[in-house]
Amino acid sequence: MADLSNRLLEGQVNVDYTADVTRNCTIQLLDPDRTLSFESDSADEGAIYMDRMIRVVYSVKVPQMNAWVDIPVFCGPVVSMDRSDSVISLEAQGKENLAKGAAWRTFTRKKNTNKGNVIKDILADLTGENKFDFPEVANKLSADYSLGRESIPWDAAKSLASGMSRQLFYDGRGYCKMRSLPGTPVFTFKSEDGGTVLSTPQISYDSTEMKNAVLVKGGVPKGAKTAVSVFVAADKMHPLSPARLGRNGVPRYLLEVIEDDSIRSNAEAEQKAGTVLNDRLLQTVDVKFDAMPIPHLEPGDLVRIQTDEYATTFRLYQFSIPLVVGDTPMSVGYNKRLSVRGNVWRWTPKKKK
Repeated sequence: MADLSNRLLEGQVNVDYTADVTRNCTIQLLDPDRTLSFESDSADEGAIYMDRMIRVVYSVKVPQMNAWVDIPVFCGPVVSMDRSDSVISLEAQGKENLAKGAAWRTFTRKKNTNKGNVIKDILADLTGENKFDFPEVANKLSADYSLGRESIPWDAAKSLASGMSRQLFYDGRGYCKMRSLPGTPVFTFKSEDGGTVLSTPQISYDSTEMKNAVLVKGGVPKGAKTAVSVFVAADKMHPLSPARLGRNGVPRYLLEVIEDDSIRSNAEAEQKAGTVLNDRLLQTVDVKFDAMPIPHLEPGDLVRIQTDEYATTFRLYQFSIPLVVGDTPMSVGYNKRLSVRGNVWRWTPKKKK
């Protein structure tokens, strides 16, 4: 492993929660003596090519600790590079890229196998992954599970995680991480003296993505004749419920349909439908601003912005981390769900009598 820090001219890590490949890194390296080789079989310590990985660590000096804290912000394969005289420009993508090819061999697991283990096995057996950060999950396969030769391992793994209402992504360490999305803010951007907000937030509102009902269509459980199907809608007391949005006694359903063959039990379908409904029962506000780099944040984190004129909590969807110390700020562009009238409404399963 070669350290190229002293060759770095500029670069940034772009993070996008909505993309299949969550992290993208672009950097420029100074190589006036042409000592960085492009050949994949080069013995040079600093050789870089398509079969090499780039790792980026953001180091922060913490005065209170009188020490440097290293925060990994990227790890992934090089996907393109170009030389212009003494400058090498390269692009690398997160390790999801390594799991986007065809499996090209079959994969099967038996009913009642733990779903978290199935995801690990897909990525280990079909892509060679061995770095995981997973919580314990109780969800099990409700039927035998199989993947064909043309299946995309990452798509299959994300589908299983999504069926459990979990986020699956590669973090800055290069670990495949599965988690529930945070429900409380992990960081607050402030504009006051000593704060991190560097520009006036640009705010726009859009309620076109709001839904008040969700239908989940799953697969057919083994031994059953019909597929799993669960429908949930906002309670009639909710201000955005079908009843409250209706006219002259006719309810108005703003429906989202989710089709996922990996969901093969009513319990999983109900969990998925409730999670999505809680998110869709909120109006959307888009906010963009510049901030001091906060490298430890993850895509999907819940964060808060607080200025003299504006304060809200939002889900962090897109941001970029500059890699060169200077005047370049961290850019934050996100979609935040704004609850109606300041209230947070949640759908919860009704207790069975």
